[in-house]
Amino acid sequence: MKTLAAALVSASLFCAPGQSQLVPAASGSPDPTPPSITVPAGTRVEMVLIRPIRAQDAAPGAVLYGQTAFPVVSGSRMAIPPGTYIEGILEKLSRPTRRTHRAELDILFTQIVYADGYVVQLPGAPAARVSSSNITPGQTANPNPAKTLIGVTVQVTPSNDILLDNGAPIEVTLAAPLALDAAKVARAIPLSQAPNPNQFKTASLCRPTSGSPGSPGTPDAVIPGSPGTPDTVIPGGPGMPDTVIPGTPATPDTVIPGTPATPGWPGTSCPASPIVLSSTPLAAPGQQAQAPASAHSR
Repeated sequence: MKTLAAALVSASLFCAPGQSQLVPAASGSPDPTPPSITVPAGTRVEMVLIRPIRAQDAAPGAVLYGQTAFPVVSGSRMAIPPGTYIEGILEKLSRPTRRTHRAELDILFTQIVYADGYVVQLPGAPAARVSSSNITPGQTANPNPAKTLIGVTVQVTPSNDILLDNGAPIEVTLAAPLALDAAKVARAIPLSQAPNPNQFKTASLCRPTSGSPGSPGTPDAVIPGSPGTPDTVIPGGPGMPDTVIPGTPATPDTVIPGTPATPGWPGTSCPASPIVLSSTPLAAPGQQAQAPASAHSR
């Protein structure tokens, strides 16, 4: 009987060809790869604008597009790699005036688009933009969440043709925790590429003006001097020296400088690019603004 039992145990340790060996799973072993990443509320996301906002087209409802310029890390895991796209909507606009050369824009950020096509809806986005394709599994659409609403102050004049230029830096502060699919984020990381500051050229357009041809100036005026007169010599008598009457010395020309030429300028005027002064989190009506998260969440 002992021999038969030993044979049965030995047979259970070796599988026949084409069969897999059953190995009992270790009890209590944790999953080494958590399925989701949570970015806490108040996390700051640095982005740059990749499409300008022109003054003539700026109105509530206009769509903004940007890219993250700095990685966002949650704990020790990459949550939002640099180069990830961010979409927003212009909600409110205060244009510059002749007295105040500033514009104020309230921007509601609606969604994040990863390089692999993974789309994440930001809390507080309009309901029309929410669909089953852009909600992370396990995430439900909150009918009244805190909004990721940012107030951007820009130094700009009424003569500028743009309000926000290419490459304009904006800091987005998440108003609520953001749940991300870890597997989709991991696929996007090697595909993401941080924006190069040198790729952004100003979108401001030069305008035609009358210009000026300049002036040729006037030449110097020269008043000729006198050539002078030689000495006059009167011969002396016998035993007497000559008498010399000194002549007059020559005088140099007198030069009166003319007027210098003035350069002209072309018939175009190129306004300076607007400058972003600040980007501050705003609270939606009935809500309080989130305090910025600690630095380790960036």
